[in-house]
Formats: sequence, C-alpha cells, structure tokens
Amino acid sequence: MKKKILALGMAIMLLASQVNLLAKTEVKQVKLRNRSCNVITVTADESTAFKVVKPNMKQVGVTNFKNYIVSYKPRAAINANYFEAYKGGFYPYGTQMTEGKMINMSGNHASLLVFDKNKFKIVQGFLRYNGFLDGQRENDWINKKANTFEIWNVNGNLTSEKTAYVYNSYRNVATKFGGGTVIEVVDNKVSKVYKSSENMVLPKDGYIIYYGKDACDDKYINDRFQEGRTVELELVLSKKTDDGFVTETEFDYNGEKISYTKVSEIISAGPLLIENSKSVYETYVKGMEAKMTTGAGARTLIGINKSNQLVMVTTSGTMAQVTGIMQDLGCTDAFNLDGGASSAMYANGKYFRNAGRALNTVFLVQDVKPAK
Repeated sequence: MKKKILALGMAIMLLASQVNLLAKTEVKQVKLRNRSCNVITVTADESTAFKVVKPNMKQVGVTNFKNYIVSYKPRAAINANYFEAYKGGFYPYGTQMTEGKMINMSGNHASLLVFDKNKFKIVQGFLRYNGFLDGQRENDWINKKANTFEIWNVNGNLTSEKTAYVYNSYRNVATKFGGGTVIEVVDNKVSKVYKSSENMVLPKDGYIIYYGKDACDDKYINDRFQEGRTVELELVLSKKTDDGFVTETEFDYNGEKISYTKVSEIISAGPLLIENSKSVYETYVKGMEAKMTTGAGARTLIGINKSNQLVMVTTSGTMAQVTGIMQDLGCTDAFNLDGGASSAMYANGKYFRNAGRALNTVFLVQDVKPAK
C-alpha cells in the first residue's frame, strides 16, 4: 500500500510540474476577426530565456525550421526577420543580435529587445552604435583630438562607399572592399589602419570598422583611429522626427530606465502594428509592397500584452486585420514578422505551423535552470 501511495504521489508531482511548465507557455487556437489564429502566450520567469538562432550561428544561410527545433529543443519557437529568400543570397534584413553580439544591423524597423535573459521591450527606430575612443564621450578640439564616431551598419552587403560598416565573425560571405579605410580592432584596441581594395580578412579575436572611400576624408580617420587607442561601441536607438534625429541611450521598462547596452537578443521586422495601445500600422506600412498593405497572406506576429507577457501568433490577414487581432489579444505593443512561406510556429512539443521554405532566423523560448 505504501508503495502505491508513493507511486501515486510521484505521479501527481510529475503531473503538477508538467501543468506548471505548460502554464508558462500557454498555446491556444482561436478564431478572431474571422481568422484562425495559433497563439502562444509566454509568462517569463527565472526558468525562461529567449534566444535568436541562425544556421551554424552565422549571418547568411538557411535551414529547415525542424532542424532548429531538433538542435535547440526549445519550449517554443517562431520565425523572425525578413531575409533574401528568392535570389539565393539568404542574407537577413534589419537588426539581429544574439548573446550581446550583433549579427546584422541596418535600417528603421520595429524590434524586440531582450535583456536580463527573460525581459523584453518593443521599440521602433534605427538601432545603431555610438563609438568612443579612449573612454572619452566628447571630441577634444582644443587638443585637436577626436574621440567619437557613429556606426549605422553591421555586416551589411557593401553596396555603398559612402557608409561606415562594422564586420565581425558572424559575417560568412566574401566581402570585397572598394579602396576605403580598414580599421582592425583586437581586444577593443585599434591594432592596424590601412587602405584596401581586397577581400576582407577578419583579425583573430577582433572585428573591422570599414569607412568607404567616399564616407570621409583622411583627416577624419587620422584624428580618431591611431593604433593603440581603445574602442567602445555603445548601442543606442535613433528616431527620425520632423526636426531630425532624436537619439535614446535608455528605454523605459515598468518605470525603470534600462540602457540599450544591456540588450542581449534582438529580432526586427515590420510594420509596427501597435504602440502604447494605439494602432499605428498605417504610419509604418507606407512604402511597403502591396502584398503587405492590402494582401491577406500568412502572418507571424509578436507582441507584449497588458500583463507583460510575450504573445506570438501565426494567422493570415491584412495589416488592418492582424492589428485588430493583436488588440483583441490585449497587446499594448506589437509588430509583424516575416510571413508567407516563412511563417512557422512550434510550442510544447507540437508544430502549429511549419515553414514552406528554409529559414534564416528563428526566435526561441528556452527552459533554463534558475540562478541560485
């Protein structure tokens, strides 16, 4: 009898633990706005972590959605950024970060930021870097020494010699320089400065800052990038306004100011659908192709609700319809991810939608051991 009671008790404990796990990642299939919706709601705690993953953890390439699931065994997963899926390049668009290291950075997008492993925020704007030399935050014109610079593009295809780029170890395709200036940074110090029209060779344990030949003059480089100077890249957000750009170094999280430098994971796409509980898709859908503005294709959506839970959805519909769906789900902020054949969702051991093509980027919800 004692053995039976013990076995029953263990079974109840096991069942309780499974229910507790499922409660953290609730999955439901509902009909909203005459659309069938798969909805994942994640209540994040110390046993939850979010992660951005790539094929072989490199910038360019694709693999099947199921391969991501088999490799990482997540609690839940969805597809993420847009990428070049038709011309064979398979490079991502927008901004992506994993474990605090930038994979890709360009453009004005809606972005999900993850910090402190399991906290999240949605923002709209240009994520970029403020650069500082020798720890100085201002230029010292009295001593004719410049200490600041800006970077708006990481690992981008080199389509313009009027821009500055950062290239790091996530870049896995040949990149030929066009006669501009290469600054090698190793252990956060300038190790070498030279002109190059050759294919990029990354330094071991470092990265490259490249100024296209038309991006600046030699004086700009010489005033800043002398060998031995320390280099710091600070993540910030710039927003375009009628009066120019406004830059933020911090964002608000439940009344607390959080530095963008604390962000560890980023996915981005668009358009932004909801901001501070207001529908804004009409503002951000301008200029996008018709299949985005009026089409009713397959969609993957991500948002944050009033209870500060992460909401992930696969459905179909126009931008107006999916905005309404995310509002119906209680989201205060939400945006559209890549859709169509890219739309994919997995949760609690089940595929709710499998992508019709191989994917460049997937966003995971993972189980982790809480810190003691």
